Amino acid sequence: MRAVRLGLRLGLFQLSLGILGVLILGLLNRLLITEIGVSAALTALAIGAQQLMGFTRAWFGNRSDRIRSGRLRRTPFIVMSSLAISLLFGLTGWVVLQLAKAMPLANQSFLSGWIGLLLLISIATGAAIAAGGTAFSALIVDLTTEQERPRVLSVVWGMRLLGVLLGTVLVNQLFGAACGTEASGDAVVAGLERLIVVTPLLLFGLGVSSVFGLERRDVQDQAVEDQGGTDNSRDVPESLSLLQSLGRLRSIPQVGRFTAVLCLFTFSMFLNDAVLESFGAAVFGMSICATTALNAFLAIGFFVGLGLSGFCLVDWIGNVSTARLGAVFAAIALALMLLSAPSQSLPFLHFALTIFGISLGICIHSSFTLMFTFVQPGRVGLLLGVWGALYAYSRGLATISGGGLLTLFKTLNGGDVFGAYGGVFCLQIVGFLAAAVLMRRLDVTGFRRSMQSRFGDFMQSALD
Repeated sequence: MRAVRLGLRLGLFQLSLGILGVLILGLLNRLLITEIGVSAALTALAIGAQQLMGFTRAWFGNRSDRIRSGRLRRTPFIVMSSLAISLLFGLTGWVVLQLAKAMPLANQSFLSGWIGLLLLISIATGAAIAAGGTAFSALIVDLTTEQERPRVLSVVWGMRLLGVLLGTVLVNQLFGAACGTEASGDAVVAGLERLIVVTPLLLFGLGVSSVFGLERRDVQDQAVEDQGGTDNSRDVPESLSLLQSLGRLRSIPQVGRFTAVLCLFTFSMFLNDAVLESFGAAVFGMSICATTALNAFLAIGFFVGLGLSGFCLVDWIGNVSTARLGAVFAAIALALMLLSAPSQSLPFLHFALTIFGISLGICIHSSFTLMFTFVQPGRVGLLLGVWGALYAYSRGLATISGGGLLTLFKTLNGGDVFGAYGGVFCLQIVGFLAAAVLMRRLDVTGFRRSMQSRFGDFMQSALD
């Protein structure tokens, strides 16, 4: 029960990120492409640019690790991140609002200026998410034992998907008349105006509530302290610099293999992020609110996948086999999504999206469980920052590539809409199947043993 309670509390931060994700990648992405008329490639570049700041995760993690005992190490990063995310989302919505008002009369230079501003805001948002997300991941390690962590992660990720559901409800409540199939431009503008007032306050409130009073100042590893163990993180030499730590990590033989598979796996998970809702609009003729509601089917499936992975599959067959199973299911679900288009069957599409959500829940949970296993006392933030950076860059590349590939396929096939979306989904299927095959070469036990040995040897030599 402690793991569930802690997961629910910490999950408020992930709840805010879930709301943010559905509003940016879902709603604003669709408005820019479909209602405003910005090309999918430009939209994907502007929105996906936030993932380019993934490299800062290692720096932020290392900074939080080096804060002395007796001070809060993770909480300040999370609170300031929540404040920055809230303000930047309001600014993002304001830019989209200006484009919605002026797009019919806009020239190319006008469009370029606003898209450039949107790109800069997205980069700043990426830095804010990197700071808060890395500190948040490290706080989970600080507050949990290794036995509790998989269940806490399941609850936390469940809260993130609950945020997706709440984001869908929020869109329906704030946009009102704009949810109709023939929504007017004025209705869309009014919905955006309400969105940029309400959402920043909500995001900031959730972020602060998730960590306020939770972290203690007197210990570095509260879970270890609470169980009467020894906090070895105090033994880590401060002379171990960021570059030394990264160099030591690179010297582990299994790192290259693991990171290659992780990047391919993550890329495959999110290649359709920036095109899913426009797929519903272009192929099925769905309204704004109907395409936003597609995220609800993903979220429901994701909840099921998290439960299966966190409480059953990982214990039964292990992390790697669970991840491979999720990859195969994801490929099948994407094929079903394509098969639903010729018949224009919305129930079939919803079913395929639910299956895809289940597979994503399995894939993401098993991947993150592996990442959270590969940490070392005193360098928790740094190591999670490295894994988070790889995840962020793979996801960002997938988001940008999805929109870019969609535009490319449309150009190559003479404007065949279904063919363009089919090309993106087929590449995604190939990525999942390739990742599943490559995972057979992963040695999780050996990876973990080498990681602990290399960092342990370095710590011992530094202390000697």
